[in-house]
Amino acid sequence: MESLKKKGIETIMLTGDHEKSAQKVAAFVGIKNIHANLSPEDKLEFITNLQKESKIVVMVGDGVNDILALGGADISIAMGSGSDIAIDVGDVVLLNDSLVSLLKAFQISSTTFQLIKQNFGISFVYNALTIPLAMLGYIIPFIAAISMSLSSLLVVGNSLRIKYKYNRS
Repeated sequence: MESLKKKGIETIMLTGDHEKSAQKVAAFVGIKNIHANLSPEDKLEFITNLQKESKIVVMVGDGVNDILALGGADISIAMGSGSDIAIDVGDVVLLNDSLVSLLKAFQISSTTFQLIKQNFGISFVYNALTIPLAMLGYIIPFIAAISMSLSSLLVVGNSLRIKYKYNRS
């Protein structure tokens, strides 16, 4: 949870379990902010209050008691061995129950977003340079077509970096 905290992500445990059980688990995974003995409705209300404070809420859950909260969150992540309905409600489903997988999902999504922005930049620069040159007749259509294909290959190649980055780790 430290790596999430370094990224400015606040981690809060909402659980229906008893306080002592929740504290044990929270201490093991490194969560400081704990709310125990919550009903599914209480979890949803907690999430709604965070959203009223303009916070983006990512809910991670695995059980039937998490369905309302998963449905109310901005982004919901279901653990792979969770209940079928929790998996159905989740926007993202982790294939296992490892918190390392959760961290990796955050890393991959962040990297993906960065690559999308880079690809828009590449496309914008290409179009801003070559379209006016082609319209003015400085680039013949054959060369413009080849350079458009090369631009597309550059964007695809840039996108493939994510595959190679996360397949090695």
